[in-house]
Amino acid sequence: MKNIICFISIILLNLFIGCRPKPLIITLPEDPPQVVVFSQLIPDATITVLLTKTISALKFSEDEGDSLSNDLINTLLVSDAEVTVSYDGKVEELFELAPGVYSSLGTPTIAGIDYTLRIETVEGEIITSTNRMLEQVGFHEVMPRLVSETRGGTGRRDTSIRLNYKFEDAPEENWYMINVYKRNNGQIDTTNIDINDFFNQGSNIETQTVLLPDFIFDEQIVEGSFEMEDVSTQDSIVVTLSNINEDYYDFLKLRNSSGNFLSSITREPISYPTNVEGGLGFFNTHFPDVQFFDLTEL
Repeated sequence: MKNIICFISIILLNLFIGCRPKPLIITLPEDPPQVVVFSQLIPDATITVLLTKTISALKFSEDEGDSLSNDLINTLLVSDAEVTVSYDGKVEELFELAPGVYSSLGTPTIAGIDYTLRIETVEGEIITSTNRMLEQVGFHEVMPRLVSETRGGTGRRDTSIRLNYKFEDAPEENWYMINVYKRNNGQIDTTNIDINDFFNQGSNIETQTVLLPDFIFDEQIVEGSFEMEDVSTQDSIVVTLSNINEDYYDFLKLRNSSGNFLSSITREPISYPTNVEGGLGFFNTHFPDVQFFDLTEL
């Protein structure tokens, strides 16, 4: 009987395999790569721009198996481009500090005027973007605090670092961004505070971004707090408050919900808001209020 059951099982298995349709090979046309712009402004110092290329999610999956190799990263970076920023009748050339990373030597921060970014790649692509520098909104008060609190029903007390802040909401409709950065080496270099740690080219890490649309505020004086992520009492940090426009707010909100930078460049970014003509990403010119804190003093 066992031999009969085994024989029938083998026949059924062969019938199942034989009846399965052969896999169809589907070839989808790949969209041509586009230049993606990320930028950061350090008040009255520099504008830094990171240029990358988009990559097909299918190609990434086939070639890399869910990881980014150094070779792939190098192919994504846009090198040897001519990059300029124009403002107030002046034109400034940005110099390539590292593959894909361009920076000005000294750009004044002038509220109320337009800044225009122009990129020409070695392939002859022209990418442009214009953005207005909004008025600075500064902190009235900002201070990190150690907080000890009981969580859950266990009675266990946890200690965290919260950032308390206060600022005055401008009368017009506004959107705000609070960023927290920490240094890789625990020390603050005031000449290099806002260049993000893209591909280990930077010297700080953006640990948190908090977005605040002013329609959530009931009072003109805004007070709030949040628990800071990935910082400890061994860190030195920079906290910035920026007055940003609605388009950049929408871009950041969507970017924050879709994962980190390395994961987002392997996805199709068609639905992302952009102010870049001929490319993707965002050229921002917000004017942050910058505050420094040594958390070892808490």
